Amino acid sequence: MSLRRPFRILHLGPVAATAVGGISAYLVGLLATPRPAHFEITAVDTSGMAWRRLRVLRPVATLLFSSRLVWRLATRRTDLVHVHSSSQLSFWEKAFLVALARRLGARTVLHLHDGGAVPWLESLGPRAAGFARRALTGADRVIVLNEPARRGVEQFAPRAQVVTLPNAIHVETFAPAAARPARKGPVEILFVGMLSEEKGLDDLRAALCELVPRSDWHANIAGEGPQKGDRQRRQAEFEAAGLRGRVQFHGMVTGDAKLALLTAADLFVLPSRSESFGIANLEAMAAGLPVVSTRVGAIPDYIDHGVHGLLVPPADVPALTAALQMLLEDPALRTRLGAQSRVRVADYDWSRVLTQLTAVYESILRSK
Repeated sequence: MSLRRPFRILHLGPVAATAVGGISAYLVGLLATPRPAHFEITAVDTSGMAWRRLRVLRPVATLLFSSRLVWRLATRRTDLVHVHSSSQLSFWEKAFLVALARRLGARTVLHLHDGGAVPWLESLGPRAAGFARRALTGADRVIVLNEPARRGVEQFAPRAQVVTLPNAIHVETFAPAAARPARKGPVEILFVGMLSEEKGLDDLRAALCELVPRSDWHANIAGEGPQKGDRQRRQAEFEAAGLRGRVQFHGMVTGDAKLALLTAADLFVLPSRSESFGIANLEAMAAGLPVVSTRVGAIPDYIDHGVHGLLVPPADVPALTAALQMLLEDPALRTRLGAQSRVRVADYDWSRVLTQLTAVYESILRSK
């Protein structure tokens, strides 16, 4: 292919002005990163096609969006369409868009962000599984976030061309302005994420209840639940468990509000039961915080136990309690792990990950 013009890459996914959720955070971060001169990267927001509260209308929304995509591909040459997906209904919608883009002459990437995508694929009946395999093998590349997911997709669809690429952040956005000073008062624990069982919020509540008589601490919990009113319900559960005054719920935080919580924290906890990557961990590591998290998804790829943080099995409340107590009682350990986290997270800066992503694009486009 001639390089007289840049390769034109079109991303399809939820592109919010303020990133909410892993896919949005990924796309917002990517679009804010300087690209090589021979790549022109743009994005079209697919969040409007979801119509989450009106599921019966989602096929109509998908068709309307598809007509927009056809018009764009017909009027503006696009070399590659990169489609971002989770699982279940989102997978079928995005698989349709991949097939449509292929039919219109573009090369394609299907990017699976959902930590539960492989179990969901494996649960499909024979006919649905056949459609899913054709969707995966029809894309020029399938991108997943961790090695277990790669092995799972390859086992499900052996002919699919699967690559593992990590998520990324702009590390300096979260860098502390100065070394964290020693301070008196309770140790500040921070959780940022979806207020759900999947993120281990019930396990965190149980662990904090165990820690009440043992250590002096305060916890900030930032995020919203998948349903309206989830934050108020979760707050009531924590208060009923005896944690009133010990835990403060903040709702969704972004930008300066998130940075303020990270700056005020002494340690970060994300006890997920299921996770594809755990980008909130990266943000905490960039802020110089030690992390307590779980051995799921890609988390063990970027956190070495005892080096950058402490890892425990998912849904193991005693182990989670012990890890939190260890950090609560050992400020020197918190400082050492936090410093190592800052070093480690540099590998996940967008400046490095974009190089890996563009190498995938070039391997597809130069093979035409």
